Amino acid sequence: MFNNQSKMNLTWDETKRISNFNKHGFDFTDAEQVLNSRYRLDVMVWRNGEKRVQSFSYVMNQLAVLTIVYLERDNTYRIISFRTASKTESEVYYEWLAN
Repeated sequence: MFNNQSKMNLTWDETKRISNFNKHGFDFTDAEQVLNSRYRLDVMVWRNGEKRVQSFSYVMNQLAVLTIVYLERDNTYRIISFRTASKTESEVYYEWLAN
């Protein structure tokens, strides 16, 4: 497990970080690009019996909507996934942003 020492307390499983990078091309170490965005949309989701947060934000240096799924406990964000948002997810994000 990794513990980030920057402004946000981010943690993750190192094996999962490598797997996510190989599958999606995004490194958990860059998660703050989404999490620090003032235009971040957070959606609560339930999966495997636990409440998770899925955050969306447009990231300029990627020119795309990115999404992070994480668990939030005791001011710690445990990252589960980091990827480009699907077409449907991006459409929902843009609609939210317009309103």
